Amino acid sequence: MKQKRLLDEEDLSEELNDDSGNPSDEQLESSIIEWGEGGNATDFRNIYGASDADDEKYYYYKELNEKLDDIFNKSRWIALNPNKKVPKDLIPMIFQDLFDELESTQFTYVEKFVTICDYMAITYNKAYECIHMKYKEKIVLEMEEKYQVLSKKKIKRIF
Repeated sequence: MKQKRLLDEEDLSEELNDDSGNPSDEQLESSIIEWGEGGNATDFRNIYGASDADDEKYYYYKELNEKLDDIFNKSRWIALNPNKKVPKDLIPMIFQDLFDELESTQFTYVEKFVTICDYMAITYNKAYECIHMKYKEKIVLEMEEKYQVLSKKKIKRIF
């Protein structure tokens, strides 16, 4: 019984390793989805459930990431490797410079904060502890405006 099972497994492994089963060009062409207006044409976006809103969000954040990368590469912080650990005493200065450069953009402080943290590989908690109070306040106020966390808990004063 054991020998028969081993022989069956050998046959199966030979079949899996056999390269003679390559499809011909004709078979490949027949399996390609034809794009167009009529018949059984399928929109690629519908297959994966993507929407224009997802694309807009992707390009929105891609623009922020590209701007941040450009600003960082032109700044005095270029000597720091964004993939290595950043000294804690430099974090407030880095954030201040990057926030000031990104000031005139359409992005919110929360988006800027998260993007900078991700770019520099700094945890959100560590970065929030280190940044200047004025940026903390702006971030909290934006979060309050969007989610009303403070007003729900009847907090009138933050700092």
